[in-house]
Amino acid sequence: MEEKDQTMLKLLSQGASAKHMAREMGYQEGTVRVYLHKMYKKIGVTNKTDAVIWYLSKGRAKVDRAGAKSAAVQAEGAEESFGDVATRTSLYSSLGVMGVFLGAYGRVWEVASRLKGLQVDAELSARRTRSRRLWRALLEGDGAYAKRLYDEDEGNALLLDSPPDAVTLLCLLSIGGYTTAADRLAGKLTRKRKAGFAISASEHTLVRSLRDALDGKEDALASLYHLAAEQSTSPVLRHLAMVALYYAYRARKDLGRARETANAIWTEAEATHQHLRAMGERPLGRESAVPPPEGLRAKGLAAYREKVTAAR
Repeated sequence: MEEKDQTMLKLLSQGASAKHMAREMGYQEGTVRVYLHKMYKKIGVTNKTDAVIWYLSKGRAKVDRAGAKSAAVQAEGAEESFGDVATRTSLYSSLGVMGVFLGAYGRVWEVASRLKGLQVDAELSARRTRSRRLWRALLEGDGAYAKRLYDEDEGNALLLDSPPDAVTLLCLLSIGGYTTAADRLAGKLTRKRKAGFAISASEHTLVRSLRDALDGKEDALASLYHLAAEQSTSPVLRHLAMVALYYAYRARKDLGRARETANAIWTEAEATHQHLRAMGERPLGRESAVPPPEGLRAKGLAAYREKVTAAR
């Protein structure tokens, strides 16, 4: 039994939907459905319920042993990297707080705004919050969030308010497998750009390259790589291109390149962190000591420790 069959059976037994399985495994939802039907034939069942029963009664021990053996082989003599964690979980959960150094309106924007004396009013604050939530969803691979946002007004608010965020939304729709919504939004972006709207040629190239790369076109993947690797690309767009490239590799099941791309994303975040520190900033907060409990009394502490020592 192939590794993807093992993974699908485990996810089915946990009650996962085809959409959730697609997100976890890095496939399109339609592809997962095809693989499910093939897997049903392999184990001699016809539907999800029978597959779960088969797994729980007959196949679980076999699957678990095979998975344990595979994990042991992969772990032998190898130290897990950030990219290993990212491909096993998600970019968002593995980056943690370091995610604030990537994407639009991140920590660099905060510092620059303060140094310039920029007043952050309610409108700008709301725009920033929406942009950061969209970036977080992209790192999580949460295509469902993108679809909900798109369904509210088909992306019109982002088209008017923040074209770069509309580009991020389009990328997330494509990654999540919502191709119809992605195509409609792409059409709007193209028409707006022809009318002189504020979407750059590089952003247009990015969304087209991602869509074509997810369809298996090699030249498009090379174009995506160029945007992610070229240092002359603006930092925010380069971050978006790196994340898009990560998902494109995952969609092709090229976990080796996906892992190395994730490592490059971490390196980018760490470099930004170090740059801000070199400027004298403390981008993750001031230094702090462990705070004592409220009402700490030295005499009471000494008495307690003497009591504990005597009781040994």
